[in-house]
Amino acid sequence: MIFDARELAVLRSVIEKGNVTAAAAALNVSQPAVSRTLQQIEQRLGIALFRREKQRLFATPEAEMLYGDVVHAITSVEAVGRRARDLKEGRSGALRIASIAAFANSILPRAVARLQRSKPGVEFVIEVLTAREVAQRVATFRSEIGLLIDTAVVSGISVEDLCTSQFGCVLARAHPLTASSWLSVRDISDQNLICLNRTLPLGGLAHRLFEQCDLALRPVAEVSQSSVACALVEAGAGIALLDKLSILATATSQALVFVPFKPEEKIVGRLVLPALGARTVASREFCAALKEIVGEMAATDPDFGTVLAKAG
Repeated sequence: MIFDARELAVLRSVIEKGNVTAAAAALNVSQPAVSRTLQQIEQRLGIALFRREKQRLFATPEAEMLYGDVVHAITSVEAVGRRARDLKEGRSGALRIASIAAFANSILPRAVARLQRSKPGVEFVIEVLTAREVAQRVATFRSEIGLLIDTAVVSGISVEDLCTSQFGCVLARAHPLTASSWLSVRDISDQNLICLNRTLPLGGLAHRLFEQCDLALRPVAEVSQSSVACALVEAGAGIALLDKLSILATATSQALVFVPFKPEEKIVGRLVLPALGARTVASREFCAALKEIVGEMAATDPDFGTVLAKAG
């Protein structure tokens, strides 16, 4: 039984969106066209793929079982198209990197610049995503390299501990608390606090630290990216609860000061690679450049360290 790329794209989009209208908008096609394609797929398979309730479509267990294969098939077709385009244009291929914002704003640009100097023909495609999205992109071969913190329970990936970063407070340079060599949760409980969304690793950690002190964290601002939190601090909106990685090598770093928490809280930055399959020369060289830069930064910053050991 053969499905074309359009049918696979429709099936994937409807499973992910749970709604024909949203899937049609994502694919830039009409709603009737999506509905017809779904009917054709279900008729050809002879099984129901969705349970329809009001305006929502819920994937059946059969659809969930097909989902991984559908994503892999689409990814393979896209990879063939990219490789053909690269060959036509005389390029060796793009290095696709998925990263959380903290890495994208700090270490990643340095590694890209270093590899460009040694291999000027490499094209980079960089996507800034959540930690789970980073892991999923690497697992499905849509990215060759991933950078994240915390863990990601996703099959099909290999994870290396890359660096450690202290968790603490990011303050404007003129703030009186910058005179402290460390801060506790109680030291800042009466301040205007800025944190990441609690669904993100650093946001969840900030809330847990306050709960351990029988305090409720009520931030004046909750954001989805560390760069936004740093901009708010620089503007005078408050103190951000972040790790040192969040302000390394950013444009605002000279205006900000990082003070670690005590007791110490370490954040582990991780390198994510596909568990199977050969890695390209560019991928290996990029990882080497990344580790070199981590080592150089760790040698000069006590709040940042290097850990080059396997995590799983």
